[in-house]
Amino acid sequence: MITPKPLLVSLVLVGLLLPACIFNVDVTGAAIEPHVQHDPEPLPAVRPESGGLIAGEVARANATIQAIVELPDDQRTIANTLTAVDDVQWDFIQSVRMEGFLAAVSTDAAVRERGRRIQVETSAWFDKLYQNVDLYHTVQAFCEGQPDLQGEDARYRDVLLRDFKRKGVDLNAAQRAELLEIENQLQELGIEFRSNIDDDETSVLLTAEECRGVSESALTRVPRKGPLYSVPLVGSAVSDFFAYCEVEETRCKLSIAYSKRGGTRNVAVLEELLLLRSKKAQLLGYPTIAHYQTETRMAGSPQRVAEFYADLKPKLRRKAEQDLAEVRAAKREHLGDPEAEFHAWDNSFYRNRLMRSKYAVDNEAVRGYFPIERVTEGIFAVTQDLFGIRFTEISDQAREQGRPMWHPDVHLYQVHDAESGDLLGEFYTDLHPRPGKYTHAAQFPLRSRKRLPDGTIAKPLVALVCNFTKPTADQPALLRHREVETYFHEFGHCLHSILTTAEYAEFAGSAVARDFVEAPSQMLENWIWDAGVLARLSSHHETGESLPEETLKGMLAAKNMGSGISAEAQVFLGMMDMAFHTDADGEVDTTAVRAEVYRDTRIFPVIEGLTSQGSFGHLVGYHASYYGYLWSLVYAQDMFSRFEKEGIMNKDTAREYRRLVLARGGTVEALDLVRDFLGREPNADAFLRELGLEE
Repeated sequence: MITPKPLLVSLVLVGLLLPACIFNVDVTGAAIEPHVQHDPEPLPAVRPESGGLIAGEVARANATIQAIVELPDDQRTIANTLTAVDDVQWDFIQSVRMEGFLAAVSTDAAVRERGRRIQVETSAWFDKLYQNVDLYHTVQAFCEGQPDLQGEDARYRDVLLRDFKRKGVDLNAAQRAELLEIENQLQELGIEFRSNIDDDETSVLLTAEECRGVSESALTRVPRKGPLYSVPLVGSAVSDFFAYCEVEETRCKLSIAYSKRGGTRNVAVLEELLLLRSKKAQLLGYPTIAHYQTETRMAGSPQRVAEFYADLKPKLRRKAEQDLAEVRAAKREHLGDPEAEFHAWDNSFYRNRLMRSKYAVDNEAVRGYFPIERVTEGIFAVTQDLFGIRFTEISDQAREQGRPMWHPDVHLYQVHDAESGDLLGEFYTDLHPRPGKYTHAAQFPLRSRKRLPDGTIAKPLVALVCNFTKPTADQPALLRHREVETYFHEFGHCLHSILTTAEYAEFAGSAVARDFVEAPSQMLENWIWDAGVLARLSSHHETGESLPEETLKGMLAAKNMGSGISAEAQVFLGMMDMAFHTDADGEVDTTAVRAEVYRDTRIFPVIEGLTSQGSFGHLVGYHASYYGYLWSLVYAQDMFSRFEKEGIMNKDTAREYRRLVLARGGTVEALDLVRDFLGREPNADAFLRELGLEE
């Protein structure tokens, strides 16, 4: 996930970054021309003495702000008044960002907690910045005398003045103080909510019989407690059981346990968050927090989101009914019971059986063709060819130089423009799970691209964080095809951040409207279905052979199997999120609302009393925004339709996409990015085809 202002809070500050992967475990709850070559400076090392306190950084930043305010009017320029506000925010966040990020990836609980405290203090500084009346009037008065601002300068003026108002600068002193207190509580509670999920080390103990059907290779990765298997509640672990475990009671047990991560305490935290968000909205003059959140998005209002879902739901239901009939028949045949009921926890298991029986595709066997090293090489090769870039690993040099490398699993790469040789940016990969680590897949922006006051360009740095199965002594880390999709998705975010040419950090890379931010990453997922690309991604870990053509044909034939059920899961999550945040007084019985929305959106029977909302991390940092995953998929598939027509590896099309979409970031409205690339108004035709919903 990405926040509205990656420069400011980058979700490092709210504990959630870009999951950039869609929360889709089906459970019951659940032209680059840098003006100056500027090598990235290493991020500051963690300061053991900081204790989570950033008083020095705050004091320096505040002194800079005061200097902007006190500058004589006859000395004011765009650089020292308008751009200076972007400068001070970028400088400040760079001074604290790594420590905040470690809250998501460190194995040390004390380091994680210190990072969380820094996140709270950092967010509080930004809230106060945007309530600084003197700074607001200084910028406002200067901009009134600059009617001819153009390009990024003009857009930054508009966005900056808008955001001052959205943060309450027009409120009286007492109201501003109240809003600051609310924001502080929201940060504290948001971090508590997220950490209750990330720090949850609950596991489910199972006998060997309860694990029947799960492969030996998968079971070797599960910790043991005496004769029992201790299954941790992380996606890479439980997914093997959902897909292969023959014992329905085990699938049910794991499904319910997975939905309860974060515990009932997170339900209470969430409901307190909803009350505070409602108070914030009312204080700022909005009917609900959903109106506040959508105001600056492509959707523009909760009503447009509701209309989007209302149009989509009946189309999905028709497909979901077909999907259910297919998997339910498979279950009844398998059990010899013509009356057997079908539940959400059955879906992955019977889809896998159908993949084998109907399409001759064994997903576990397919996994053998995707060792993670080969997939990484393939992603690099494909995107280098498409976008005219070059990747170089510098992990050893980084460790020798003392740059932050927070775990042995971490790798660091540089990205150069293939034609000019210019350094464009760097990215980390941290691909395997460990205790206390962020539990999904996300891109964490660690440095935004920006033109600095001395004219040099600060190059972007991001961290690509996933939780793919670790290698064992006998077997390399192997990815499911769906995990290859996740890898491409997150890499799409990475490219969006690194290939930007924005000069204000405010607009760099993925700093676009929240309901468009997933579009570039979702579009890149399409490459995993191309035979030529798969040949570059796959190499069997024992034989070295590429994925067989017949297997690929079967996978393509089955591509839309279950698409209605899967899309309904997304609608459920998005509509639940909006239902929580369109209640005017914020007093929400989230468990009751969850059940009500489930009944309205899912084809499976609801189980009353489940509390999956407490494990839904997107409700912090992505609140009233989860609809953006399906919304942005409309634009992702429409943009991909150009590649379908012109060639999936067409370099001219890809370079135009890099120039018109990725490079521009948030410097223009998202809809204009799409129009310019397509040369027409966007439509939903390709989106509906992708879901198998052609009418």
